[in-house]
Order: sequence, then structure tokens, then C-alpha cells
Amino acid sequence: MALHQGYNIVTEPVADTSNELTALEFFRKLAADQSLECPVTVTGLDDLLYNATEESRSKIIRELQQVLRRTRSIQSMDAVQLYVDGTIVDDNAFRIRIERSQGGVYLNVGQLFVEEPKPISATHSVARK
Repeated sequence: MALHQGYNIVTEPVADTSNELTALEFFRKLAADQSLECPVTVTGLDDLLYNATEESRSKIIRELQQVLRRTRSIQSMDAVQLYVDGTIVDDNAFRIRIERSQGGVYLNVGQLFVEEPKPISATHSVARK
């Protein structure tokens, strides 16, 4: 399966990309409108959100959503592979369930995007800005 245009949220890598960034590096580059080589694989979004306090996760997601909306680093034809170590849950809202030593946690990753990610398969969904 190939990457689609936009943000590919995957729990199993779909494509090998020559460019890989951590989530923190990726969002810093977007916030600074730095150029990116696409397609790009972004890792660690699950850890970035999991390691935030439960109270601050929603605020962090809102701030990251604004970065995605404002950036000129990602063009409409570009593909980003957001690799997360978890399970896609698309019931009432798009979320990622991750398991850590303290138990399972649901992360509202779907709130990063204007439109909710659309499922392609059980391990792959695609979203736009």
C-alpha cells in the first residue's frame, strides 16, 4: 500500500521514506516554516502526547493543530507518514490507543486535523490539514 497525499496515520509503516523526523523535530520545523523533504516519516507523536500530563494533552493537541494549519512547509501534494505505536480506534471520535506499563491510554490524535481522518485499513488512516 502506498502513502496518500496528506497526513497518513499508521500503526504499521506503509512506505520506506528517506526522511525521518521525531514529532518534536517535525513540529518545530513546521512552526518555523522550514522546508521539508517529503515524503517524510514522523515518529514519537504517541510518546510526545503520552508523556504530557493528562490535563495538558488537549492544550498541546490544539497548539499542534494550529501549527499544522499555519505552516507552509507541507504542500497539498505532499505525504507525511505519522507512525504511532498503538491501535487506531475510530468509534465516536478518531483516537489512538497506546499501551504502556501503566496501562492503556486513548490519545485524541484526530483533533489535530480540521477533518477527522478517514480509514484506509485497520492500520492506516488519512487526514488533511
